[in-house]
Amino acid sequence: MAGFAQSPNARIPEVPDAGRSLREIESIQPEFAPLPDQAPLDDSATRPASAPSGDHDGGARLHVRAFRLQGNRNVDTDALQAQLADLNGSEQDLAGLRAAADRITRYYHDQGYQLARAYLPPQEIRDGVVDIAVQEGVYDEIQLDNRSRVSDAVLRRGLSVLRPGDPVHIDNLESRLLRLGDLPGAAVQGTLRAGAHPGSSTLLVDAAPTPLITGSIDADNFGNYYTGEYRLGGNLDVNSPLRLGDQLSLRLLTSDRTQRYYYAAYQAPVGPALTRLGLNVSNVRYALERDFEYLEAHGSARTTGLFLLQPLIAGRHFRLEARLQYEDRQLRDDKDAISERQGKRIRLGTASLSANGEDSLLGGGRSAAYVSYSHGSLRLETEAQRSNDRALNRSAGGFGKLNLTLLRLQHLYGPFTLYGQVSAQRASKNLDSSEQFSLGGPYGVRAYANGSSSGDSGWQASLELRYVPMAGLQFAAFADAGRIRLSQRPWTDERNQRRLSAAGLSITQAGPSHQVMAAMAWPIQRENEQNGPKQEPRFWLRATRYF
Repeated sequence: MAGFAQSPNARIPEVPDAGRSLREIESIQPEFAPLPDQAPLDDSATRPASAPSGDHDGGARLHVRAFRLQGNRNVDTDALQAQLADLNGSEQDLAGLRAAADRITRYYHDQGYQLARAYLPPQEIRDGVVDIAVQEGVYDEIQLDNRSRVSDAVLRRGLSVLRPGDPVHIDNLESRLLRLGDLPGAAVQGTLRAGAHPGSSTLLVDAAPTPLITGSIDADNFGNYYTGEYRLGGNLDVNSPLRLGDQLSLRLLTSDRTQRYYYAAYQAPVGPALTRLGLNVSNVRYALERDFEYLEAHGSARTTGLFLLQPLIAGRHFRLEARLQYEDRQLRDDKDAISERQGKRIRLGTASLSANGEDSLLGGGRSAAYVSYSHGSLRLETEAQRSNDRALNRSAGGFGKLNLTLLRLQHLYGPFTLYGQVSAQRASKNLDSSEQFSLGGPYGVRAYANGSSSGDSGWQASLELRYVPMAGLQFAAFADAGRIRLSQRPWTDERNQRRLSAAGLSITQAGPSHQVMAAMAWPIQRENEQNGPKQEPRFWLRATRYF
C-alpha cells in the first residue's frame, strides 16, 4: 500500500464496489417537473354572460325577508345562504337583487364551477321572499376526436368520470385533461362549446399524435476515476407501442474504461385514475483500474423492480404524485488477486411523494419537494462476510432511511433568478454502500469527485445566482456545502463526520434539441477527501442531444 502514503489526516481512498457504482450512475440532478405551458382547456365559448339587464335599474324598493334558492345540486344551500345573510331584512331595488344573484355566481366560480350562473327568474314576490335560480352548467355530451397513438378505449377510460348531466367543474376537468396529456403518444386539448340544452356544454377532446420514438445521446465526465470518468450514454423511449398509453424506456451507458450500464423499463396506465404500473431491470458491470488495478477487482449490480405511479393532483400550477416501488438488488464484488468473493442481496420498498408548483410570491417562482421513506433488508452471502459485518459495520438485516429534497427558483429582477436546493438523508442504522448519501459530485459539492464523502446520514445544499441574458443562455455563480455522518452507529473512536464546501461558476446553453453545460468549482473547506488526483478547480462538462 506504499502508493497510498499520505499525511496523517488524509484518508485512504475507499475501494469502489458494485453498490457505489450503482448509486453513482443512478443519481440524478433534482429538477422541477414540467408544468403545462398552455391551458389544456378552452372554455371561452361557454363562459356565462352577466345576468340580463332590465329596462331600468333602481326603481321601486322592497323589503327582503329571505332568499329562496332553486337548482343548486352540488353546492350546499346553507353555504349559499351564508353569502346572502347580510341582505336579509334589508331594503333592495332590482339592481340590488341582481347583485345578490351575482354573489351566488361568484361563489360558484370560486368553488370551481366556472360555467354556473345565478339569476332572478320571473316571479311574484310574496312575504318578502325572493327566488334566485341557479344554472350549474352541466355536460351535455362528451366527444372524442382521436388521431393519436393511444387507443380510443384508453382515452375514454380516462374520461369516464365525466358524465352527461354532471356539473362542469373546471379544475377537475383540467386535471383530467392533463392526466390524459401525460400519456405517451398523445397531446390532448379540450374545448367546451354550448350544448343543445340551456345551461349545458359539449366537451370536445382533441387527441393529436406525438412521436413514436424520442430519446437523447449524452456525453459527460461525471464518472468515477477508477472505473472511467468520461462517459457516453443514450436514452430511447418508445411511446405507446401497443396503443395503450404505454412506454418502453431504454438507457445504455459506457465509460472510457471498464464500466457498463444497461436499464430497461416498461409502464402502462390502468383504471380510470390512469394509475401507471411498471417494471424495470438494470445491470451495471465494472472493473477497477489505475490505483486499484493490482486487485484485479470487478463486479456487478443487477436490479429488478416493480413500481406504481399515481397522480394525486394535476393542475396547471401545481402537481402532486405518489409512487410505490419495490426493488430486488443482487450485488457482487470480486478481487481475483486475493481470491475474494463477496455477494449481497438487498430487498427494498420505497414510498414517495413529489410536489411541484409555481406561484407569484415576491415576483414569482417555482418550488418542488420530494420526500421518500425506504425500508429494506440486506443479506450477506458468505459466513466470512457475515462475521466481518458483525464485528464492524453491522449493516446486515433490516434498515430504513428517510430522504428529502427541496427546490426553489425565485425570480429577482429582470434576467436574474436565485436557485436553492437542499437534500438530506436520515438512516436508521449503518447502511450498505448502495444506500448511502454522498456529498461530492456534479449534483452535490462540485469541487469534489463523484461519490466523495459518503455516509449513512447527511445533508447537502446549493445556492445559485443565475443570469439569463437571452433565451437559451444561462450564467451562474454558486456555492455548495454539505455534511455527513460516516456511520450512523460508529464502531471506532475515529472522527465520524465530514464537511465539504465549494464555490464556482457555470454556463449552460440550450436549444430545442440540445443542451451543453460546463462548470468549475474550487473547494472552500478542504477535507483531504479525494477519489483520484487532486483537481483545483474541478471541471464538469456535459452535452446532450435530443431527438
